[in-house]
Amino acid sequence: MQLFAYFRTANYAATGRMRITVLAALLTLIGGAWAVAEEAADEKQPNVRLIGATTVVTEVSTGLPLSARVDTGATSCSIHCESFEIKDADPDPKVNIGKPVRFLIKNKEGDTGEWVEAKIVDHVRVRTSESEDERYKVSLRLRWEDVEKKVHVTLNDRQSMKYPLLLGRNFLRDDFLVNVSLKKKD
Repeated sequence: MQLFAYFRTANYAATGRMRITVLAALLTLIGGAWAVAEEAADEKQPNVRLIGATTVVTEVSTGLPLSARVDTGATSCSIHCESFEIKDADPDPKVNIGKPVRFLIKNKEGDTGEWVEAKIVDHVRVRTSESEDERYKVSLRLRWEDVEKKVHVTLNDRQSMKYPLLLGRNFLRDDFLVNVSLKKKD
């Protein structure tokens, strides 16, 4: 009962008006800060593009279009590699870093494919839901519409996968937002 009596007093009315004024000022400050943050984000990334869960990406050196699965959970890209040849290969994979490698990529089953030459930039262990594999990594130029990037790509046997290319965060970063509702562009 005393609480209700306090609400009816003049002191509470004045305090209530003051609280509303302070609250309005805080909301104005927050709104202004939000607008500044949005402007900064727009200035930082003016050309962010929407990309779907699947798309077609071109490997630039060969001009080969590859069906790709977009995977925001993958750190880097991965490409299906039928076979590879390392010049002066050593049994220790770490020793092969920096050596030239030639590998065969295909965009469809039955396609003859294209040979690509690059240098091995790393040897990594990749954990999947099924196993842990060791793979070589190379730098490749990939293009999606008007965006072309040189990114590290792991060479992988993706024969059992539907898509020969997996697009990871290293390709998506700073230029793409993923919208799974978008349909693949051929």
